[in-house]
Amino acid sequence: MAEWEEGPAEEEEDPGQRPPGFSFKKLFTDIAVYSSGSLLIKGMSIISAPIYTRIFDPSQYGAWSFINVIATFLTGILILGGDNAYTRFFFQCRSEEEKRTLSATWFSFLAAWSVVVLAVVLPFSGPLADWLLDTPGYRGALAVGFISSPLLMMNLILSQALRNRFRAKAFSALNVLTAALTLSLGVTFVLVFDLGVAGALLGAAAAALFMIPVRLWFIRDLLKWRFSLEFLKKLLAFGLPLVPMNVAFWLFSNADRLMLSRLATLEDVGLYSIAAAMAAVLMLLQTSVGQSWLPHAVKIYEEDRVQAAEVFKKTMVFLLAASGFVVTGFVALAQEVIFVLVPPAYYASFAAIPFLAGGFLFFTTAQVSSVGIMVKNKTVYIMLACWVVALINLGLNVLLIPRFGIAGAGTATGLSYVLFAASYAFISRRLWPVDYPSKTIAALLAVPVGAVTAIALVAFYGPSTGFNFGMKLFILALTGAAILLITCRAEQVSLADLKREAKKLLKLG
Repeated sequence: MAEWEEGPAEEEEDPGQRPPGFSFKKLFTDIAVYSSGSLLIKGMSIISAPIYTRIFDPSQYGAWSFINVIATFLTGILILGGDNAYTRFFFQCRSEEEKRTLSATWFSFLAAWSVVVLAVVLPFSGPLADWLLDTPGYRGALAVGFISSPLLMMNLILSQALRNRFRAKAFSALNVLTAALTLSLGVTFVLVFDLGVAGALLGAAAAALFMIPVRLWFIRDLLKWRFSLEFLKKLLAFGLPLVPMNVAFWLFSNADRLMLSRLATLEDVGLYSIAAAMAAVLMLLQTSVGQSWLPHAVKIYEEDRVQAAEVFKKTMVFLLAASGFVVTGFVALAQEVIFVLVPPAYYASFAAIPFLAGGFLFFTTAQVSSVGIMVKNKTVYIMLACWVVALINLGLNVLLIPRFGIAGAGTATGLSYVLFAASYAFISRRLWPVDYPSKTIAALLAVPVGAVTAIALVAFYGPSTGFNFGMKLFILALTGAAILLITCRAEQVSLADLKREAKKLLKLG
């Protein structure tokens, strides 16, 4: 049995205090800026949906989405847990010289490693395309997807350097440029050069290749050549346990599409991909929150662990409150957005959205609790939790897809995120106990889940589009009011004092 590390006992403290260097204002600003940038660079599937759904039929759209999933999987393998490992040790460096050595060591190793892996897997792209898609004509598209993976990986790790420098505006500006290039080049290759699905993938690869030297220029202060075997060993020791975790996370995030391709059709994959792409907006917001929060959380933990516990508790409450309202609003508007966004052939995709959105709500808690595992350097527990949940997810997909189609796939994925969040909370509490307000957290989860259920029933069984939309907005308004009351009670402030309390928190540092 593994030995659990116990954190220091928490002491009485003034809730208004904050550790040196921490500011909620800075955290919230970073979250806002990083979220907008991440939505652009990683949300290309939804940004491009109005275009590609009018160029590709559901079957072709399903193939494009499926190959993107495979490319994402390879990207996760290539990065070797490197973004989290890089952040963890970046803030342990005591000088700029150490940060340069750490950065040069990791960047150069990942670049060399990715070239080796690509050389191994690329020759198998043809047979894999025939087996995975069970449809001729996608061999070249999968090869392009493989080639794009090392380029995407290098963009990710170079972007992390900007995060570690807290250069949120530069991060987002570069992502805006990447998104514009990806879409414009992809559409050009598809329409002008008639390259089909392969052309859409080639646009992403070309944009990623162009952006690597641009990103390098923005972090040029870290690029003096250094190499340290000691740093490399530390980075690999931290990051390698995250690789199986990333594989498991990818598996339970994408098992729905993998299983749909085997248990249903590529057309079902295409429909589900619209739902997944829209729900990915929530996931991208969650990821942006986690990536923005991680550098702040690691820094505060290193500075003052007792004070850090108070910040973690407040962050959990604030993020859950915001996420609950955003998730409810997303589901309330999703059906109408689909009507505007895509042709009628894709309207049935809404069936999976409420289940996916509900799961992502619970995932909010993992964005905070996972840091408790990382700061203890016990990432192996994350790997174990992810694999257990991934296997459960596969079983749920096998059970639910044949009976409920894309709604079953969405349910399986949503439940998996609930289990994922629960496992993170359990492990984190054993490693570094933080006295989170359990009743407040339960209320902030229950209210949006009830609202999403009510909205789904209105969407499926309501009498008319106009009436349904009005009812959804009414439910959203009630949800917002309930979340506001719960948050005020948790912070022990009245509604009249809420605005003043918010300003106070933003000014603390």
